[in-house]
Amino acid sequence: MTFWNSNAVEPKRAFRFLMDIGAGGGDTLASYFVKTAKKPTFSMDGAQEVKYVGHTFKYPGRVKWEDITITVIDPGSPDATAIMMNILSNSGYNTPTSAYDSRQTISKLKSNFALGAIILRQINAEGNDIEKWTLNNPFLQSVDFGEVSYDSDDVVNYTLTITYDNATLWTYNTPVNVDVGTK
Repeated sequence: MTFWNSNAVEPKRAFRFLMDIGAGGGDTLASYFVKTAKKPTFSMDGAQEVKYVGHTFKYPGRVKWEDITITVIDPGSPDATAIMMNILSNSGYNTPTSAYDSRQTISKLKSNFALGAIILRQINAEGNDIEKWTLNNPFLQSVDFGEVSYDSDDVVNYTLTITYDNATLWTYNTPVNVDVGTK
């Protein structure tokens, strides 16, 4: 039976989500800052083919998790620009003004802590979690602070590109056909 024939089942809706970014080094982008977010994506990297007599057999490669993009708005207060720059600073980056500053560097450990947890939760109509993705060991790959223009009254949007090692899925209603956590 298809879901649209039953009033007991509702598909996941794209606009019902909350994204938690931060709480690592003290700087947090609130859920209401997040306008859009790409869900985690993986691909097989380095798939191999083996030819044997008249056949070709394919074997999977390594799982590679793709970077995600997040569009956030800057409400001005709290200042999202300042939060992003504090995350960068807490990752180990300092604008070099002396020889000592030029020896400072960004590290994965500092970056993970500075950015904090990144959790994407899809919710149902009642506001309960039905799916939760946690990005493991995330760090900022890039931040585009948007653009300003005299001929627009739009809100300033930033685009964050987040890279991570892998993602963990929790589903809250029914188990799926892979070995993922359920609550």
